[in-house]
Amino acid sequence: MRIPPPPLGPTWGAWGERLVLYLTKVRTLLSTRLPSDSPSENGVLLWDRAGYPVISKNNEFRQIVLADGYASLARATSQTAASTNTAYAIGWDTPTVNDGISLDPADNTKIVFEEDGIYMLSFAVELLSNSSSAKNGWFWPRINGADVSGSTIIITMSSNTHFIVMSRVAVFPMTAGSHLQAMWAVDDTNLWLHASAATAFAPASSSCSLAITRLRQ
Repeated sequence: MRIPPPPLGPTWGAWGERLVLYLTKVRTLLSTRLPSDSPSENGVLLWDRAGYPVISKNNEFRQIVLADGYASLARATSQTAASTNTAYAIGWDTPTVNDGISLDPADNTKIVFEEDGIYMLSFAVELLSNSSSAKNGWFWPRINGADVSGSTIIITMSSNTHFIVMSRVAVFPMTAGSHLQAMWAVDDTNLWLHASAATAFAPASSSCSLAITRLRQ
């Protein structure tokens, strides 16, 4: 360690002030994580080549998630099913906020992920029943064209002009470049995704919404 130079002048005051000013401007870069680095000791902070800080914990390097990998999507209009017992993908409006997650410009039903990671999805849909007969709706995620096993939500409605909001939170692993679709089907076309107009006392509602947050790599 180098010994600081002596102060210029009879007192240390001016030298100390210059030193404090310099230290406030120092930028410390994290060392790049190398294959030889070991996570055996907790609390080792490094910079991963993938572009994220990582910290060692319980014999593994865990990514410190930065403010990216998120999106908030909604559909401002209603969506109906043309046929019963047929799968349809929900079409989304442009995200209100997003980073690392976007809509496919050629297909607004496909939500594209730029990075690998574990993502938390919060899904909600507003449904309208337009007859008094019992009718069922199915909702599930589809990743890269394949339905996710064991993921379907089923709801039954029978009241005429009855509204209900259904929601669910789920966590999925996604790979870079993969896409997600929110699928739905009904056994009676008198059940649909409904967007309500604004009233004199309340703003309009979207027919469905989806919030996505990246939890970790």
